[in-house]
Amino acid sequence: MTKYYLHFIGTKLYPKEIFIKEAEKYGVNRCLPLPIIKGLKWGDKILLATFTPQILISQTLCPTCKTELLAEIINEKEGTYKYTCDKCQKEIPLEELIRITPDGRKNKSNGRAEVFGYFVISGLNIKASDEFKKELISKLEIVSTKENNLQIQRQCGSYTLGNSYVIKDSVEDIMKKAIELSKVKNEEVKFFVAGQFKPLNLEIEPINFSRTVVPVELDTDVQLEDLEFLQEVGLIYSYEKRTYIKKYNKPGRPPKNEK
Repeated sequence: MTKYYLHFIGTKLYPKEIFIKEAEKYGVNRCLPLPIIKGLKWGDKILLATFTPQILISQTLCPTCKTELLAEIINEKEGTYKYTCDKCQKEIPLEELIRITPDGRKNKSNGRAEVFGYFVISGLNIKASDEFKKELISKLEIVSTKENNLQIQRQCGSYTLGNSYVIKDSVEDIMKKAIELSKVKNEEVKFFVAGQFKPLNLEIEPINFSRTVVPVELDTDVQLEDLEFLQEVGLIYSYEKRTYIKKYNKPGRPPKNEK
């Protein structure tokens, strides 16, 4: 068994097909909390996957009356069902069921990871004030500088990737300095782990959902390519994140607090 990390991408902004297309063009660039990145290393392989919540037909209950639902199979190959409540006399949308357990508690974790690719950590990109970036770079052991001015347009947002620096520091050392500096300056900063995208198709089940990374072990017959890379820290400018519009804020829907 070989240990890797698993990271889920959301599908609310755009499907994985567009994510793959962008990753092949620009590389992977995923924002993670600083303490999580601190535990990673250059060269770590991170699997990329979508998450499918686990649904057990015998344990699917109506969110309103808590009686067991009737399940009618829609697509046998895909394993999709339509759920109706005989007592309430209505069909229950799937999104209202995937987190309901028999005792009424919510469960957001159990499910299946559908892995579609991976990347090797070779870069860290920083979104922060110019002063913060300048001071952090001054604390690193720089080998060389690459002058960049790349305009990156992704479905989830856009930004400019400025100069990058080939460095000798470990990921842990960089994060220690960044966390300390953010406390001194009382500034909230963002770090992105970056690397070259490689396709991969497999499923991991059962798995717990996480918005960061999940350690997983794979059989040794799953071969992931070892890529050569330079350890780089890049600077992000003009970052604009696309905002996900929740259902109750979409045009034509009343605000959440309206009845």
